[in-house]
Amino acid sequence: MKSELQTLIDLFLKILHLYSVIGRKPKNYGTGDLLYIAELHTITMVGNNHEINMTRLADIMGVTRGAISQTIRKLVSKNLIIKSNLTNKKEINLKLSEKGMIVYKAQESFQKEIFTFAGSLYEQASPEDRDLVRRLFIAISSNMEERVRTL
Repeated sequence: MKSELQTLIDLFLKILHLYSVIGRKPKNYGTGDLLYIAELHTITMVGNNHEINMTRLADIMGVTRGAISQTIRKLVSKNLIIKSNLTNKKEINLKLSEKGMIVYKAQESFQKEIFTFAGSLYEQASPEDRDLVRRLFIAISSNMEERVRTL
């Protein structure tokens, strides 16, 4: 018989797998471009952090500068992100194009739709339960970041 901890681990792994399945299937968010979850997440982060530079974006997203450069290159070629050099020639700042704003707004709606159930659960949870979930997510995230650094 499985332990309760093993059942929770299995459920967490299932969530990760389902997220990876979603990430492998590109989706159109109203511009005619098929975007993968990593591209959508990048657009979201740029939209949330107007005129962010690539180094800061990579830090926020927990990816390498090389990885963010590749994603940004794709999004610039799709006319979803605009690069600019406002402060100096080395620092590239990013902002959403008009087309990128269409995707940003569509993903906000999509995200709200998907996570409505989470908001309902959150409202029903006690402050102690919310704190436990927050601490668990922070611990899992920190552990995963550490593992990524050692790859």
